[in-house]
Amino acid sequence: MKRFWWILLLGATLYGADYRFSGTAAERHNEMIQHLTPEGPSLSWWDRPYLTGDWNGGRSKLARDGVTTSMVFVTDMLGNPLGGKARGFAYAGSFGLDVNVDIGKYTTLKGLSFYISAVWRTGTNLSAKKIGNQFPVAQVYGGQNIRLNELYLRQVLWNKKLILKAGRLDAGNYFLQSELYYKFVSNGFDGNPIAVFFNGPFTAYPNATWGFYVQVRPVPRVLGKMAAFVAQDDVADNKYHGFNWSFNGSDGTQLITEWSYQVNQLKEDTGYPGNYRVGYFYYTESKGEKWLGGHFNGNSGYYILFDQMVYRHPKSDRGLTPFVALLFAPKDRNLLPFFIASGLVYKGLFASRPCDYTNLGYIYGKYSTDLRAAQRIAKKTRMMPRFGDQPQNFEAVLELNHWFQVNPWLIIVPDIQYIMNPRGLGTIRDALVIGAQISITL
Repeated sequence: MKRFWWILLLGATLYGADYRFSGTAAERHNEMIQHLTPEGPSLSWWDRPYLTGDWNGGRSKLARDGVTTSMVFVTDMLGNPLGGKARGFAYAGSFGLDVNVDIGKYTTLKGLSFYISAVWRTGTNLSAKKIGNQFPVAQVYGGQNIRLNELYLRQVLWNKKLILKAGRLDAGNYFLQSELYYKFVSNGFDGNPIAVFFNGPFTAYPNATWGFYVQVRPVPRVLGKMAAFVAQDDVADNKYHGFNWSFNGSDGTQLITEWSYQVNQLKEDTGYPGNYRVGYFYYTESKGEKWLGGHFNGNSGYYILFDQMVYRHPKSDRGLTPFVALLFAPKDRNLLPFFIASGLVYKGLFASRPCDYTNLGYIYGKYSTDLRAAQRIAKKTRMMPRFGDQPQNFEAVLELNHWFQVNPWLIIVPDIQYIMNPRGLGTIRDALVIGAQISITL
C-alpha cells in the first residue's frame, strides 16, 4: 500500500494531455497494459510505441502493478496567407501526461481505478489575433497555462454493463463526441462540435468540473450515458489553473443524457460499423435576457450524431466513413441555435499506408435570427446593446488534411482550412489557413 500512495502522489504532480481521443482514456490505458505486461521483443527506437521507450523496464513494471501513463506533445503551426483581418502565423502547443491506477491491484475493490490528468499549454490564437473568426482554427489552443484537468474514481461493474465515474470530469469526453472528429485540426470539429460551448458552460479538455457519470449497456448494441455536472461559467479561467472547485455553479447543474445504437460492432459482426446517437442537456439555473427582450430561466439543447462506414477494402479495416453532427438550441437566448459538422474520413486511402487518414470536413454555424433582428434594431436606432449592432448571419469552415501515421509514436497532419464569412459579419474577408499539426507520443 505504501508503494501505491507514492505512485499516486507522483501522478498528481505531472502534466497531462490526452490529444487523440480523450473519450477513450480507459480503452487507451487497457491497450497499454496489453502491450506492456507481456514479455515482448525488443524494438528499435523508431518502431516502439513510445518515443521514450520502456524507461529501462520501469514502464512495464508499473503496468504490471496496475499503473499506466500516457504522455503526448502536440503542436498546431498555422498561418493565414490570405484573408482575415491581417496575415499572420501562430503556434499553439500542448504537453502532458495522464495517469491511471488500478486500485483493484492493491485492494479488494475490483474494477475500481483512479485517473488524473493535467496539461501545459502555450502559444497564441491565430483566429483571435489575425483572422477574426468565431471557430478557432487550432485544436490545441485554449487554456494556455498549466492546469489540472480530470481527477476521478471509476468503478466498472457486471462485465462493463455498468460504469460509474465521480470527481472532476470533462463533459466533452463522454458526450457529443466521436473518434472521427479528432482527425481534424480546426477546433470547430476536433473534440466536440463547437457550438455547444457558445450556448452554455459545457466543459471539455482541458477544463473539468465536478460531476457524476453513469454508463449502462442494457443490450449489446445500445449504450446509454447520463451525467450531472456543476455548470460553472468561469471554470476555464486561467487564474484558477483548474482548481476552481466550487460546487455553486453559476448556471446550476447541467443534466445530460445520450443514447447510442451501435451497428456491426460485436465480435461476430461482419458488416460495416456505424454509430447513431441522440442527446439532450439542460442547465437548471441559466438566467439572462432574451435577444428580443424578456428574461429566461433555464436553457437546453439537443443533438443528433451519426457516422456509418459505407465502403471497406476486403479483409481490412481500411475504408470510408461519412459523419454528420446536428446541434439545436432555442434561438431566443443562444448565439448558435443551429450548427452542423459533417465530413468524410478515409482510413488507408493508399494501400501502402494503411494507418493514414484522409479527411474532408465542413462546418456551418447559423447565428440566432432573434439575435440578428436585435442587432438590426440596434443599428437602426444607433444604440449599442450588449450584443452589438452588427448583424451576424453565419460562419462556415471547409477543411482538408491528411493524417500521416509516420511511425507508432509520430503523427504529422498537413492541413488546409478555408474560413467563410468570419464571425458572420460580412465585413471580414474569407481566410485561407495553411499549416500542420504534429503529435508525439512520449
